[in-house]
Parts: sequence; structure tokens; C-alpha cells
Amino acid sequence: MRKILEVLSPYLEDAIKMVVILFAIVAVLIFIGQKSLAVFYRYPLDYGEAPLVDQAMRLAQGQPLYRRDLATPPYTVSNYPPLYPLVLTPFVALFGPAFWPGRLISTLGALATAYFIGRIVQGQTGDRTAGRVAGVLFLAIPYVGSWSSLARVDLLALALSMAGLVVLTQHGDTRKGLIEGALLLVAAVYTRQSYGLAAPLAACVWTWRRYGWRRAATLVALIGGVGLILLLGLNLATGGGFVFNIVNANVNPYRMDNLLRNWRDVRDTLPILLALGVTGMGLCVYWLLATRKNLPLQSAPGWMMAGPYLLGAALSALTVGKVGSNVNYLLELAAALSMTAGLWMAGHALPWAEISPTARRLIRNGMIALVIVQLGFMMRGTLLGPVQDLKVRRQPERRLEDLFWEVKRTPDPILADEFMGMLTLNGRTLYLQPFEMTQLANAGLWDQTPLLESIRAQEFSMIMIHHFMNYPVYTERWTPEMLDAILTYYIADEWAGESVIFRPRDAAVHPSRTLTACAHAPWRLPGSADFGVWWLTQSLIFMSEGFEGTAPVYAVADGVLMRPGDWVGAVAILHDDPLRPGQKVWTYYDGMASAWGERSYVAAEFPPGSEGIPVKQGQLLGYQGTWHKPGMSIWPHVTFGVAEPLHADGGFPLHLLTGQAPSDPEDPHTFLDPSPYLETAISSPIMGTPVWFPLRCLGTAR
Repeated sequence: MRKILEVLSPYLEDAIKMVVILFAIVAVLIFIGQKSLAVFYRYPLDYGEAPLVDQAMRLAQGQPLYRRDLATPPYTVSNYPPLYPLVLTPFVALFGPAFWPGRLISTLGALATAYFIGRIVQGQTGDRTAGRVAGVLFLAIPYVGSWSSLARVDLLALALSMAGLVVLTQHGDTRKGLIEGALLLVAAVYTRQSYGLAAPLAACVWTWRRYGWRRAATLVALIGGVGLILLLGLNLATGGGFVFNIVNANVNPYRMDNLLRNWRDVRDTLPILLALGVTGMGLCVYWLLATRKNLPLQSAPGWMMAGPYLLGAALSALTVGKVGSNVNYLLELAAALSMTAGLWMAGHALPWAEISPTARRLIRNGMIALVIVQLGFMMRGTLLGPVQDLKVRRQPERRLEDLFWEVKRTPDPILADEFMGMLTLNGRTLYLQPFEMTQLANAGLWDQTPLLESIRAQEFSMIMIHHFMNYPVYTERWTPEMLDAILTYYIADEWAGESVIFRPRDAAVHPSRTLTACAHAPWRLPGSADFGVWWLTQSLIFMSEGFEGTAPVYAVADGVLMRPGDWVGAVAILHDDPLRPGQKVWTYYDGMASAWGERSYVAAEFPPGSEGIPVKQGQLLGYQGTWHKPGMSIWPHVTFGVAEPLHADGGFPLHLLTGQAPSDPEDPHTFLDPSPYLETAISSPIMGTPVWFPLRCLGTAR
């Protein structure tokens, strides 16, 4: 058997190398393809891009970044250190405000990080293949693919920190190398402050194990001393504004469900890398605790770097539970797992003193095979996740162009959240960063009263609030007081670029926020529509403010209710038809359930299987939910439809919900236009295409 293995082993190794090369090429092509879609896309791809470009604009204009006093506009903060905006400033000065320079920096940062990971693995193991595959692994991780497409600080910070580790591993025995490595680590921290844990910890532990505690102490002194001098200098120069912006402005609430959701995603996306990382950490601890035993410690130096780095990255990743966090909190973890996988592929983690070359080769090839499987999963995840998300984000480009020109011709001031980048593209500095200021207001660190007074005075010509399909993220970006003021003094007037555009309310034209029914309407409204109405396949979707399960849904008129046993979030009511005396008509209310129909918000007195239950006009039926149809969630809403009963027994025409043909081929039943019953503005479907419009009455509202 041993002889057979010895004969087959070289061929197996060659085959595995060919497969890993093929997978690596495909992974790199996916990365390049994704960047080609993202880097030179004109419009914002993320909420956080605009503030950074705005900071570069302010620096180019000689304005301060770190203001302590936020009693007057602009109500903005710079919650990252200054290095990234400083790098962006020359591009803004030369080319004007744009997102491509920042995205290009992120792309180059990702490529540089992959290169540095490969250098570290190869330098510690002597295995070029393992080093290159480790670098490709990093590029293939979906979190890296998605975040390296954005003008954000993270990939530059990560590249600087990895560069510092490379310098220390290769030249840490010299004074120059120690100083350069320390300065690079400090530069990473002054790009993003959270990078002050993993890389410095790894650098210090590795230096201690390789060169002794004196040199490690010198490294600690260099990193801490330079970092502290910069901190004190910047804070003094800004009158305390620097610490306020990078510390206080980042103290967001912590949600355990955010942490658990993200860690479940990591577990499902990177199972093999996680297993290798955890096992490697165990070996690292074993080596540290058993230094006096007969162990091949000469094979451990790589883990003296990777182990502490993985530990620090995992601890930093725990902050992903913060409100407003995203996958960028997982980038250091992605780099650490790629590094540990490289050590495994090189056979660097094997603790046995004596092992045959054949066995070592087989184990190494087995590790590479596992990595190939993980690489395949990650490439698939990138194609189905970040790449698809990017395509979806780019789809409304024509509508975003319309939004761009809408902003261009609208005078200042303008408030916006997701697409505040439209302001920067028009050369306008931001008036408000809604998420950051909301967190400061919630923490009692900022008085929002002046802003509320400006909203109530209708000083803003336009306010844009973005619509996310799966989560009402605006509730994290605007305080309840801001939303109340906006919805009271402004009207949802237009839909553009996936955003609801609010304009100052004109009482002579627009209904009040407290509208319950239109004048002379036979029926009342089924619910509130603070964010407008969608016309979809002859049904009206009323969209309210707030979380699911909070906005009430009411019966529009007296009638008899039914709810079949398989209706999760819907009821139907049979009424006397007010427009056709002597006839009956059904109203249908759907969407009263959480995403995927997991939780029903229908009132408890109408359980599944209900039939023949009398209800009164204005009676509570349930609450607006987010479930629209299987696999699709939208803002809190209720779908309202009107339909003729089946002429045979007066039953509800179920075929209208399934899209099936009626049992009687001559049956003309369709959903009726609900506008005449509600006296709302006439609906105008365009070939079945969803159409958004503000809730308006034909006559005077009541």
C-alpha cells in the first residue's frame, strides 16, 4: 500500500495543483468582473460612500473635519481617522466629487492585502503555492468581494496593517524594519480605529517569540507612542473634536440578534475555513503551553503570527452586533482565516516530530482539496450574493439619473439618507448625516431641536428617504421625532431612485397626515400611507411608517368577514356595494404578516378558518406586515383589493389571487378599481407594472 501511495502521490499532487490553479483563475476573474461593474459606476452603491467623499470635499475647501460643536449645521461627523479622506482629497481636487477614486483605492487595497497574505504564508513556510492560494482565498470571500467595490475606509486600512506584518516578518530584526512596520500599523489605525487590535497583537506576539521580549517591548512602545502623539496632537488641534468624532460618534447600540445573524452567515459561508482556523488556534495554544516538550517548535513561527491575528480579528468581529454594522467588520477575520488556511496547505500546522514524506504529502494534498471545496462554495456565494446584489443595485440606473437631475434642479437645503451621494455628485456638501446624528441623539450626545425646528418650518425643499425591501432601515437613520416632523409637515410626493421624495406639505392640495377617509367617499381608508401607495395588478398597497406589526388596518365598511385556513396574513369582507345598490362586493386585505409568513398580524378574533363574522366600519382587522408574497418582503404595508363575488354563491373569487382561470370560462370577474370606493386619486396601471403615487383625495379630505 505504501509503495502504491508513493507512486500515485506525485500524480495526485499534480492533479490537485491543476484544479486549484483553475479555481484560482475563475475566482480572480469573478473578482475582476465584479470590480468592472462597480468601480466606474457613477452613482452611490452604499450609504457610507457619500460622507467620505464629502469629507474630502471639505478638506479640499480648507474646512475642518472634526467639529466638536454640532449646534449648527452642517450636522455631520467624521467618525473615522483622517488618512482615507486625505488620500481622496487630491482626486476630488483634480476630478471633482466622484466615487470611482475611493472604489479604486478599495480594489487596490484588496489586491494588496491578498498579495501580503501570500507573502506572509510563503515567507513563514517556504511554500509558494500555499501562499498564492491563500491570497486568492481572500479575494474569493464574498465579504471581500462586496466591500472592495465600495468607497469605504476598510480595505486601505487592512492593506496597511498587512503591509506592516510583512515588513516585521521579513525585516523585524533590523531597526529600520521595526520602525517601518510600526508606522504602517499606526497608519492602519489612523485609517480605521478598529484596526488597533488584531495586527498589532499579532506583530507583538510574533516579535516576542522570534526576537525576545525586549524587541517586542520596543515595538509596543513605537506603536503606542506614535499613536498617542498623533491622538493628542489631533485632539488638541480640533478642540476635542477628534476624540468626539472617532469615539463618541461610534458608540452605537448593540444588538445580539445582529451578532447572531452575521455569525450564522459566517458559519454557513466559510465552514471549512472556520474549522481550519479553530483547529489551528488550538494547536497554537498547545505550542505555547508545551514549549518544554519535545515538539517541533521550528514549524510554529507561522502560527505565532496567524494565531494571535485570528484571535484579535475574531474579537474585533464581535462588534458586528452594533447597530449600523455590516460585513466590513468581518474583513480582518477573512484575512486571518485565509492566512491560517495557507499554513494548513503548507503542512505548517502538523505537530508531529516524525512523519514520512509520503504521509506529509498526502495530508497536505488533502488540505488543499478541502480548500478547493471551500473556494468553490465561496465563488458560488459571491455570484449569488455580492455580484447579484451589485446587479440589482445598478438596475435602477435610469431612475437614479432622474434622481440626480431632480437634486440638481432643487435648491438647497436637501436632506437624504441612502442617496445623499447625489448631493456630493452635484458638488454640494452634506447638511445632515441622518444615521450618525440619530445615534448621537439617541445617546443624548446631540440636541436635535434646531433640526426639528427647521423641518417644521419647512426649510428643506426636498427630503429623500430610501426604501429597502427587507427592512425599514430608515428607523435607524431618523429619530422618531424627525420622522414625525417630516410626515406632519411634508408630503410623500414622488418616487425616484428607490426613494420616497417628500416635499413641503400644501394643505390646500395635499391631505393631512391624520387622514382617515376622503370627503364624500363611501368607504374609509384601510390604513395609513405615510410613504405613499403602490398600484399593483388592480390592488392598492398602502405603505406606512414604522416597523411591522405597528400600523393598524381597519375595515373600510360594515360587512361579513371570512379567513380561510391557509390565509396567513389576509382576510376578506363581503359588503353591500355602495356604488351598485342591491349588489355585493368583496374587499381583500393582505400583507398582515412578517417576512415569509412566519408570524401573522391579523387580529386574534379572526383566526384561520373564520367565516361569517360581522364587522363594523373602522373595526381593527390587524396590523401592517412585511410579507408580500412567498420569498418577497417589502416595507410595512397592507394590500387592499376590491372584487365582485362569484355569481353562483357569492363566494370570494379565489382564482384572482392564484392567477388561475375561473371555473366558468365566461366568468368576467376581476379585481375592481378601488379608487371610486375610496375617492382617492385615479389609479393608472401601466401594463401591470407597479406604479407608486402619493395618497391624495379627489376632493377635500376628512
